Amino acid sequence: MDKILEFLNNNVVCSLATCSGDIPRATAMEYIMANGHIIFATDPDSIKARNLKANNRISFSVHNMPLFVTIDGTTETPTEQEVADYNKTLFERHPEFKDAMAAGMMRPFQYYKIVPKTAYWNDYSKGMTPPEVISY
Repeated sequence: MDKILEFLNNNVVCSLATCSGDIPRATAMEYIMANGHIIFATDPDSIKARNLKANNRISFSVHNMPLFVTIDGTTETPTEQEVADYNKTLFERHPEFKDAMAAGMMRPFQYYKIVPKTAYWNDYSKGMTPPEVISY
């Protein structure tokens, strides 16, 4: 698990897959690592938020070839401290977001924390081998 946390801490963009009914949806987006937890946010009226309200199961993938990880799990509401950590990091990365929110040009976010069930770790620097499967 340490190698996965280190990898996630050194990257910022993921593909997040959600599903509502039989319609899957994948989105490229940024995430934040807060105290070892994966935190992300979205507009509360986005397709992603609507899907998660109906079905909180996700598949989350980050790659920086030759390494990549996919995590299947669910979402839950992060703690107030995790939300504060998310906002601090996001606004350091994108100060324009803080200005847009303060000016009322962006709506407040809906925040999520990923609860991993299974991780699939791939290191293709060692050849095309099956992923290491880690259950939580």
